[in-house]
Amino acid sequence: MRPTLPPDWLSCTLDDVKAPQGAAIVGGPFGSKLGRADYRAEGVPVIRGCNLGSDDDRFVADGLVFVSPEKARDLERNTARPGDVLFTQRGTLDQVGLLPRGLPWRRFVLSQSQMKLTCDRSRADPEFIYYQCRAPRVRDYVRRNTIATGVPHINLGILRRTPILLPPLREQRAIAELLGTIDRRIALGRRMNDTLDEMILAHYRAWFVHFAPVHANAHGRRHSSTDRECAALFPDGFTDIDGHRVPLGWTLRSARDCARLRNGATFTSRDFVPRRDVNPRALPVIKIAELKRGVNEKTRYSVHGHRGKLAIDSGDLLFAWSGTPEKSIGTHIWSGGPAWLNQHIYKVEPHAPIERELVYCQLRELQSTFINIARDHQTVGLGHVGKQDLERVFVVHPPRRLVERFHRRVAPLLDRAIVNDITSRELARLRDTLLPALMTGALRIEQAVALVRP
Repeated sequence: MRPTLPPDWLSCTLDDVKAPQGAAIVGGPFGSKLGRADYRAEGVPVIRGCNLGSDDDRFVADGLVFVSPEKARDLERNTARPGDVLFTQRGTLDQVGLLPRGLPWRRFVLSQSQMKLTCDRSRADPEFIYYQCRAPRVRDYVRRNTIATGVPHINLGILRRTPILLPPLREQRAIAELLGTIDRRIALGRRMNDTLDEMILAHYRAWFVHFAPVHANAHGRRHSSTDRECAALFPDGFTDIDGHRVPLGWTLRSARDCARLRNGATFTSRDFVPRRDVNPRALPVIKIAELKRGVNEKTRYSVHGHRGKLAIDSGDLLFAWSGTPEKSIGTHIWSGGPAWLNQHIYKVEPHAPIERELVYCQLRELQSTFINIARDHQTVGLGHVGKQDLERVFVVHPPRRLVERFHRRVAPLLDRAIVNDITSRELARLRDTLLPALMTGALRIEQAVALVRP
């Protein structure tokens, strides 16, 4: 059913809002015109699927590859510039991006699997079109029109015919500004958490990896991270334990002995609640995808908690031990509220509450080791880190009084990061609630602003 439009809105297609110049809506080059052999360490960046990001990222500059300026000139017709809306032709087909201003480059080459739209700015605001193409109505269109032959894909014809709803330009800009403000607040929270995480790990490494206070004591000095009372808790020398250099009086533990590891369970289709029947008793089932994106539209729900053994809540420490090594294996602090834990993820329960921060840092510090272990066990793209592997990986364990000191120093930072993450999730839910209503005119911008205003 077509939505009832406000009287000043238009129903049109992406082709109707493309800029009048040539190559305003194009894809990447065909076949062998662009391949891995063309990539360089620097030059003109190439946009690939990994650069389009996810729902909270308009564009991800990490992992860019480059071609020479000469190659870019040969592919001039297949280029994009800041302000262009980006689409995936194959892969994650409803993935949309927006090429931001403020990057060091003014020109980008599209890879074979990407397409772009340059908007006619007298008719369409690019940021509004970006949000319009993230709305369920457009995503449903893409899924319905996906060509299933070979690798599922769409083409330029399908992209050009994509139906959109267009309010007056002033309203487009106001809607984009409101949704963009929410996204910027989410991005700010993520940057704050990156900084907090760096601070936590830097403190851990200074004390328990590089042993800076121990070295300072050995030279009759006090390290800058300690006061006099704290410095006295550190020894002034080292001993050898099974070939490991360990501060005097400290012990060596295997990663498995750092905490109790409780594996999630296998859920069958009978355990899941149909989406239309989701109720307060049904909790999300947390898989690897939810550790990356949080609870989302693809998350399944269940009322079956297997006698409560799989329950998790915000603040719990989790370790994903199976999956693609570089993308799935790793340590997380859950912040998504009550949930059930699926297989391939351990709930990590420290032996004492004050050890949560220490265990979190110990596992994070071993990340590269875990990835290498998972690669060694990798079959058909998947790797794993078993409990027997954790028995062969060791960390130093300080005396309780130092654990308490570290807890008091670091716990406020970790708790702040959890609060930031919860706030970001709430903002994302607000955005995702407003988005479909704003994109159809069911909710006007004045009403939305009133809902968002504190």
